[in-house]
Formats: sequence, structure tokens, C-alpha cells
Amino acid sequence: MKRAVVLAFAASLAAQESHFDVRSRLVLVPVTVTDLRGRSIDGLEASDFLLFDNDRPQKATVDTIDTGVAPIALVVAVQTSGISAAVLEKVRKIGAMIQPLITGERGCAGVVSFDQRVLWIEDCTKDPDALGRAFHQLQPVLRPGEDKDARMLDAVQSSVEHLGRRPNARRVLLLISESRDRGSETALDAAKAAVQTAGVTVYAATYSAIKTAFTSKLPVSRPRRPLKPKTPNDETGTVNGMPPGKNNPWPKHLPPEQQVDVLAGIGELARLHQTNTTEVLTKSTGGTTFPFTRQKALEEAIGKLGAELHTQYVVSFVPESSAPGYHTLEVRIARAGEFRIRARPGYWSTEESR
Repeated sequence: MKRAVVLAFAASLAAQESHFDVRSRLVLVPVTVTDLRGRSIDGLEASDFLLFDNDRPQKATVDTIDTGVAPIALVVAVQTSGISAAVLEKVRKIGAMIQPLITGERGCAGVVSFDQRVLWIEDCTKDPDALGRAFHQLQPVLRPGEDKDARMLDAVQSSVEHLGRRPNARRVLLLISESRDRGSETALDAAKAAVQTAGVTVYAATYSAIKTAFTSKLPVSRPRRPLKPKTPNDETGTVNGMPPGKNNPWPKHLPPEQQVDVLAGIGELARLHQTNTTEVLTKSTGGTTFPFTRQKALEEAIGKLGAELHTQYVVSFVPESSAPGYHTLEVRIARAGEFRIRARPGYWSTEESR
């Protein structure tokens, strides 16, 4: 039943655009090739690549940035929960980096925020000024009870729909968020099928909201650490010779600002054992994750993403034969040497070829 639901969802996405039909669809497979130290390998030719679809070799072509590749259509999806306030202080500063380092003049970028709702701030634009304004509009939600909501998977689904309007582009989704979803209506399997069907590569710049808050320049009220209260004398009922009360420096109960929300802390620890949403999405599409805490690390993540996208080989093929369902992909390098290869592990086919 679960597989049937995913297939039905993939089929509905495919129906939105004719190029999703496997009979005429050109499958794009961006491939990152590095040496064992992580340095990009350039100079590879089409004859150096072997591509397999469900273990069957395919006739493929290979494009590089030098020979010409499709422009990049990027969506940056940013978590704007109240707990992300310190992170947004950093994110607002990277808007000017997106076009020169990632999309270039030929590509476009859009910005969407997500907390307890998904809000589009800017659709895919080539205007760097509009993009900069969009980043500056990112604001945290500070309403009580909504400061932790983060519908990441709902934002992913919406991003796929927007990127689906860019048929002649390399589709890329960058999540700037925590690593786990908080309350989406969209199921992880459905979101995973959506990005795979639409040929979207997912990258993620992830953070811990707790750790990042300590690197913020925003004013934070930190109560003084209370001294350990002494227990009353069993015989006199006093503390330090004084009865409990407002004049007693050792009150029985700590004031609210010095109390710890133990239940909230336990809840956050429990989340660490939940499915790592960004890991599932990046690995299933050939992307990767860039963890960060400080401003410099976030800026370095943007630089690394741009460098990867502009040194990738784009392998493409039209499936010779296909059956409905999920198809595994494998890319090998025929040239002698030790290489690390990262590419999308598969794609969804929705119709039998004829």
C-alpha cells in the first residue's frame, strides 16, 4: 500500500509536465567527481563515464561547464521558527553571495521560508537586488506556541512545484534549517519521491538552534547561576538560622527566570533519535550536507555549494527501456585511478516505454 501511494504521488507530479514521461524524458544526472582528498577532478570525457540504469548500461552524453550546461534554477528554503532567530541574523547576510557563487547570470534563485506555514518571499529571479531584499525579509516567528514549528517537508513539496516550472534547468534546492522536520503534513516518503521525480538535487546547510544561539550578537538575557540552596534544619525549620521567606537568601523555590524547562530539554533530546530528514533528502538526490554554527562556516558552505555545482559533470540519457517504478542509477569512471563519485542514486519512472 505504501509503495502504491508513493507511485501515485510520483505519477501525479509526472502528469504536470510532459518531459517527466520516461518515453521522451531526458534524465539528467549531475555527477561530482573528486580524488580521495576531496579535490575536484576535471578533464574527464564522455568515454570516461559508465552509466547503468537498473544494472543495464546506457548510452549517455556528458556536459561540463566548459562545453555548456543548463543554467541553475535554485530555491533556498529557510527555517524561520522563533528558535532560529540567531541563525536568521546570519542568513540575511548571504543574499549577495547567491548569484555570483551559485546561479551566475544565466541562472535564477527563489526564496521561501517555513515555520508553522510555508511563505514564498521571492520566486526564481535573476535580479540580485530582488534576491538581496528577499533575504533581508526573513524574520523569525515569535508567537507563543509556534516558535518551534518548522514544516520543512511541506516547503520541499512547494519548492518542487516551483522548480517544475523550469524545465530546461538544473534544479537545486538548498535547505537552511535544522536537520529534522517539525510538524509537516507531507510525509517523508512523498517528499523524497517528489524530488526524485522532478530531478531536484537537495543540499542542506544545517545547524543546531541551541548551539548557534551562543554565537549570536543579539542581546540575550542570561540569569545568574543560582547558588545551591541549603536544606532547612530539621529541628528549627530554618535555613542559615532564618525562616523561609523573602528576606532569606536561600529560598525554597527558585524564581521562574532561574528555573530550567526540563520537559522541553527532554523533548529536544528525543528529537535527536528521529529520522534525519535532510540526510534522507540529500542522499536520495545526490546532494550533501554542510553543517554550520558560525557566520564564517555558513559563508563557506555557500562557497562550497557553488564550487561543486560549477565543477560537476552533467551526464544525460534517454532510457532505452523502462518499467514503472523506481530505477537505480550507478555511475562509474572507466579511467584508472581512485575516485569518489557522488550522483543521484535513482529516478522514478511512471509509464512503460513503447
